[in-house]
Amino acid sequence: MRVLLNVIWLVFGGLLLALGYALVAVVMFILIITIPFGIAAGRIALFCLWPFGRTLIRRPEAGAGSFIGNLIWLVLAGWWLALGHLITGVLMC
Repeated sequence: MRVLLNVIWLVFGGLLLALGYALVAVVMFILIITIPFGIAAGRIALFCLWPFGRTLIRRPEAGAGSFIGNLIWLVLAGWWLALGHLITGVLMC
């Protein structure tokens, strides 16, 4: 069942979202100081390609640095990637 769901996801939106995250990763690598965000965007791109059957692990020890990083991510790339997820979700409904 996971394979079927992953193929459906890949065809109907996962590939475009993964390409969006890959583009963000490249931009983050070009901006040198944001390389850690580029690595994270690359990981998320892989999750977008084949999401079913994978799990994310929460890191409760992440503190203020994580909060600041999330704000930087939101400003640089998060808002339009979230918009991409929203549009994909609406189209899938």
